[in-house]
Amino acid sequence: MSKKYKVAVVGGHGLVSVSIIKELYRLNFPLESLTIYGSSEHANEDLIVNDKTHKIKILSEENLEHFDLVFFSTGEDISKEYASKFIRLGAKVIDNSSYFRMDKNIPLVIPEINETDLLTNSNIYSNPNCTTIMILLAIYPLEKMYGVEKINVSSYQSISGAGNLAMQEYVNESIDINYKPTYLPSKNVIKKPIYNNILPIVDRVYEDGYTGEEIKVINESQKILHRADLEINPTCVRVPTLFGHGASIYAICKKKINLNEVYQFYQEYPFLRIKALDDYPSLKEVRGTHYVDVGRFRIDKFCEYTLNLFATSDNLIRGASYNAVKIALSLLKLGVL
Repeated sequence: MSKKYKVAVVGGHGLVSVSIIKELYRLNFPLESLTIYGSSEHANEDLIVNDKTHKIKILSEENLEHFDLVFFSTGEDISKEYASKFIRLGAKVIDNSSYFRMDKNIPLVIPEINETDLLTNSNIYSNPNCTTIMILLAIYPLEKMYGVEKINVSSYQSISGAGNLAMQEYVNESIDINYKPTYLPSKNVIKKPIYNNILPIVDRVYEDGYTGEEIKVINESQKILHRADLEINPTCVRVPTLFGHGASIYAICKKKINLNEVYQFYQEYPFLRIKALDDYPSLKEVRGTHYVDVGRFRIDKFCEYTLNLFATSDNLIRGASYNAVKIALSLLKLGVL
C-alpha cells in the first residue's frame, strides 16, 4: 500500500490557498489528511472546496502539530515566523511567499526546468513569482535550443495577483466613479484606479526606478536557470482584468533563429500550447488551466538572433498552486518526501 501524507495549507480562504487545495485533489496527491490554517477572523467560516468541507484551524503556537508537508500561501511575515516551527515538528515546507526565494540554501523551483534542485538538505522549497514562472516556461525551449543572452519583457498582470483587497478595489471602482483608490498600485506611490486603466507599477518602487516585481523577475530567473550572466530587462504592468497574466517577450539568442525549427521544437514541451499564425494567446482560453500559451512568434526584422513572442497563463494555477503541488509531486518522485 502506497504511503499517504498528512498535509496542511496555511492561508485559509486566500485565493492561492484555495487553488492549492483544488490542485491537491485534482492531481491526486496521496493525502492521509488535509488541515487548513487561517486567521482568527475566519475561525467560524467553513471552507468548502470540491464539495468537501474544511474547518479552519487558527494559526497559533498552541495549534501547531506534526505534518509531513505544509504549504504556505501567506505573506512573508507568516512564512518567516511559522515555517521553521512546522519544520521542527517534522514537516517539509513549500512556501509561496517571496521570503525564502533568494536564500542560496533554499531551492527555488519550476519542476519542468530545475527539478533536481530539490535534491538538497533543505526542508524548505520556494515557489517562484507567478510572472517569473510564465516567462521562464515560455522561453525555456529557446534557452535549450539557441541559448538566450538577453530578455526584454513587458508583463500584463491581472488584479488577482495583488490579492483579494485589490480585486475588491476594482469592483468598488467599477460601480462608483467617485471611489478613491487606497490600495493599488503600490504602497509607496500615488494611488490611481485600476478600473478602465493600466498601472505600470507592480509592487513597491525602489530608488533606481525598478519595482519589486521587476527585481523578482530578474533575480529569480537567474537563480532558476543557473544563469547569473543572463540579462533581463522587465517592465511589469497591472491591467484591469481579474485573472490571468500575459507577457510580451523579446529574446536575444546566441544563434541565428529558424522559425520553422522554433515551432517544431516548442511542440515537444507538454506544458506549452502553441498558437499558429492565425491564432494567438489570450486569457480566456488559458484561465483554469496549467498551460502557458505561446504565440505571435516573429524573428526581429533587424536581427536574426532575436525572437519576439507573446505568452499567457493563469497566475493562480500555473503561476502559483499548480507549481507548488508539482514541487510536492517531484519531492515524492525523487524520494525526498
